[in-house]
Amino acid sequence: MRPVFKSRYKADLDEQQRRYYWSLTPHERLALAVRLNQQARMIYAVNPANPPLPTATIDGGRVLKSAAPLPRRGR
Repeated sequence: MRPVFKSRYKADLDEQQRRYYWSLTPHERLALAVRLNQQARMIYAVNPANPPLPTATIDGGRVLKSAAPLPRRGR
């Protein structure tokens, strides 16, 4: 389970996240990077306006920016 950082100040959150990230072992940091990459690919694939990713990008290529970003919800 990932820790939840709370603060009123963004700088404090950034510092806490940085300390947490560097406290992980290299194997854990690699697993985190893989999870983030998978999440980015999922978000990219959900948008029907994006062209499908070529199979070459599955083997370590990067996810390109969205061709047509999804509109954000109004608050």
